[in-house]
Amino acid sequence: MATGDALFHRLSARPSRADDALFRTFHVVFGGCLRAWFRLRREGALPPPGPCVFAANHTSFLDPLVLGAVLPTRLVYLMTETVWRSRSLGWFYRWNRAIPLSARGGNRDALRAARAVLQQGRSLGIFPEGGLSRDGLPMLGNPGAVSIVLQENVPIVPVGIVGAHAAMPPGGGWPRPRRITVRLGTPILPVELDALGGGDRRSRLRLATTHIMRAIAALTGQAAREDVLAAAPTRA
Repeated sequence: MATGDALFHRLSARPSRADDALFRTFHVVFGGCLRAWFRLRREGALPPPGPCVFAANHTSFLDPLVLGAVLPTRLVYLMTETVWRSRSLGWFYRWNRAIPLSARGGNRDALRAARAVLQQGRSLGIFPEGGLSRDGLPMLGNPGAVSIVLQENVPIVPVGIVGAHAAMPPGGGWPRPRRITVRLGTPILPVELDALGGGDRRSRLRLATTHIMRAIAALTGQAAREDVLAAAPTRA
């Protein structure tokens, strides 16, 4: 994969008009298929116009597809480099302008591209758990994903995806026709995250991440993993 400025420019480049037109056609046709097969529906109001970050739970490979299908805007997803390089679907992720993140770190140019996307007025899609939940339960949030929001003055929209794990759990094969609901929460403004306090940057990131993960978990009817772990010593 390219490095430095070449990588930054490739990942942050705006789609051409022809590419956008092709995507919108795909969005209508494929989105209609998802709505029919999964009885897909959206709950909650769309955020005001402008760039924002949609942060969702992640229990199925269907998650980015169903989230994108219920939104009128074209999201740019942050995803793991391993999946982004997939032989079978890598072309699809690259066409969708997904930004790959390496598990080994050293993602300066990728994160710079993500911030450039927001500065261009476009929106990001992230799964702040940093991985796929195998049992459908919330995992710990990754502060690295949240750091993008703290550096850019944009709202973050918590998203709870319900039913995707039942429709297509990890390793589950062909998707089952189960109802999937995508719930959009109230946008969390940067000033709200700043008000959490925390002192140094690491503490502020930790508090902001917990706040966002609680909002996501509430939309799914579950408890955030951070709260489950915090309560464990008391129960013991």
